[in-house]
Amino acid sequence: MLKLNYKCADSSVVGESNGLDIQKEFDNYKDRIAEIITNLNGNKDKRGQGLQWMNLGYSEETVWYVKEYAALVENRFENILVLGIGGSALGGLAVTEALLKPYWNLLSSEQRNNFPRIFFLDNIDPDGIVGLLDVLDLSKTLVNVITKSGSTAETMSQFMIIKDRLEKELGDDYRKNIVATTDKNIGVLRQIAEQEGYKTFVVPDDVGGRFSVFSAVGLLPFALVGLDIDEIVRGVKDMDLALKNTDIHENIAAQNALIHYLLDTQKGKKISVMMPYSSRLKYVSDWYVQLWAESLGKEKNLDGEYVNNGPTPIKAVGATDQHSQIQLYNEGPNDKIINFIRVEEFDTNLEIPKIFEYTGIGYLGGKTINDLINAEADATRVTLADYNKPTVTISIPKINGYYVAQLLYMLEVQTAIAGALYNINAFDQPGVEQAKNYTYALMGRVGYEESAHILHEKMVAV
Repeated sequence: MLKLNYKCADSSVVGESNGLDIQKEFDNYKDRIAEIITNLNGNKDKRGQGLQWMNLGYSEETVWYVKEYAALVENRFENILVLGIGGSALGGLAVTEALLKPYWNLLSSEQRNNFPRIFFLDNIDPDGIVGLLDVLDLSKTLVNVITKSGSTAETMSQFMIIKDRLEKELGDDYRKNIVATTDKNIGVLRQIAEQEGYKTFVVPDDVGGRFSVFSAVGLLPFALVGLDIDEIVRGVKDMDLALKNTDIHENIAAQNALIHYLLDTQKGKKISVMMPYSSRLKYVSDWYVQLWAESLGKEKNLDGEYVNNGPTPIKAVGATDQHSQIQLYNEGPNDKIINFIRVEEFDTNLEIPKIFEYTGIGYLGGKTINDLINAEADATRVTLADYNKPTVTISIPKINGYYVAQLLYMLEVQTAIAGALYNINAFDQPGVEQAKNYTYALMGRVGYEESAHILHEKMVAV
């Protein structure tokens, strides 16, 4: 299983002003944490709680349908193009970047075992869209459009452009190149898919986008490029079982949630940095940023009080960002907690040749890059402790489907527990909806005329 080392967040290491007496706090909060974990597991089957993501590891039917479809389209497409934004794309990006061979899309078909390349179109920059479409043969591309509501302006505008191009190029056969992942019963995309006859998969009710990676939102793209989704689901189930433990001394999600919460509310550590020491895990940082920001950044608490809550998440990757961010973290304001992810065993062992022994870099010869990156991680952790900056380290045995799934699911549960500690709703995003509504008004969506009038007045003022 994963391990959490929180010694460098303890006051014995970073001082009382910046750290916690962690074992004392575990004892202080043990009953509250047990109550939170019990409530989460007790409410996960209730509608309207936003907790159905906790059941995704047990959805055997979804796994079966995804595997069946992946087998059906095997060897039919050279490319998978995922259309989605936010949670519809970030989980897929995080997992495929971690588990596929590095530089997957640059490998030959034989090197990819004849599985397709995969692309995520997660923004609406016109140059980026046209640039990608200029290099993709759409006739050999399976397009997976993902939006639960079916009204996400960014995703549906992408889809309208690509659907139009597909139909002009392929005629009526274009439908075979589209698969939609959306709500089971309602929404614009569900309506379009049924009218046009697209193959569809379901985004389950009560599963927010940022918690959807282990639904068909993620599992379908994973299966299409040959990832072992049984291994991924097994990792989720095993971690779910471990995190049902109500004893905070045995539950790493609860431990990290409480440490973050107390460092924020008691010690002013309002920034949470996610810094994996692995390029393959760099999009885990992006995924974490959305998970943490959208879940915990809330204006009001559950009692209706204005709290303007939310630690700010920052993404980083080691060792790269030692040369761009660590100067600030060491000598800048002491307002952060850094989460390191340390990989115990890499797939490759890369030795540094014994050359230039007569120079100042000769000491590197005979060592491995593996030794170096973990030495960098350990040295940075200790250096930050020297500056009294709190850190925690999550150790992952190796990067495979089982452990990456454990990592993401642990962070999801950690977020849910943190939300309960802050007494906020971690599963809605009202601040995002306001910007969406303004966009609808500016683009002339029916029913938003009054909002458009008000918005134009505001835009003149600002």
